[in-house]
Amino acid sequence: MRIQKDTRSVSRQVLSGLKISAVLVVIVILSLFLLRFIPVRHLETYYWHLRHGNSVDVGRYRFPVPKQWYVDSFSANDVLLANLNSGDGIAVRISSAPGVTLGVWDAVSSRTTLDGMKIVGRRELQINGEKVLCVEKKMVRMYPISCRSESGLEGTFVPYLFSAKDHDQMFYSLLQQLQKF
Repeated sequence: MRIQKDTRSVSRQVLSGLKISAVLVVIVILSLFLLRFIPVRHLETYYWHLRHGNSVDVGRYRFPVPKQWYVDSFSANDVLLANLNSGDGIAVRISSAPGVTLGVWDAVSSRTTLDGMKIVGRRELQINGEKVLCVEKKMVRMYPISCRSESGLEGTFVPYLFSAKDHDQMFYSLLQQLQKF
C-alpha cells in the first residue's frame, strides 16, 4: 500500500487540522460539562447495596441501610449514612471513650450549649434488650438527635437543614431495626 500525497495546499491542510482540533476540544468541553449531571452517588449507592445488602456492620452491631442511603465507611467502627433523597445524615460509631457510662454521657450531652442548641426531648429505648438513650436537640431550623447505647454505640441523626422535624421518626425506625451480634 502506498501513501498518497495530499494535493491540497499547506494552508488548507493546516486549516483542516485546526477544524478537527476545534471539534475535539468542543467535544471534550461538552463531555466535562455533562459529567456534572451524572448521578455518581446514586450509582455508587446502587453498587454498594449490590455488594453489601441492606445493612452495615459497625463494631458488633448491624445497622440497617435503606436503598436510597449512601454509605461512607471510615473504619469498622465509624460509618456515615446519607439519604440521597432528603439530605439527612446519620453517623454511627463505637465510642472511643468506653469508660463513659450512659449516665455521664446523658449529663454531658444534655447541657445547653453556647451556640444556642437547646434540648427539646429525651427518649429511652430498649433495643435487643439494651438500653439506648436519645437526646433530641434544636438549633435554628435543625433537629439533631444524639443516641448512645449502654455498650457504647453512638448514633447521631442530622436532618437536612430545610427538612421538617418529622424526619426523626425514620431515624427511630432504623434504630429499632438495629441488631447486635
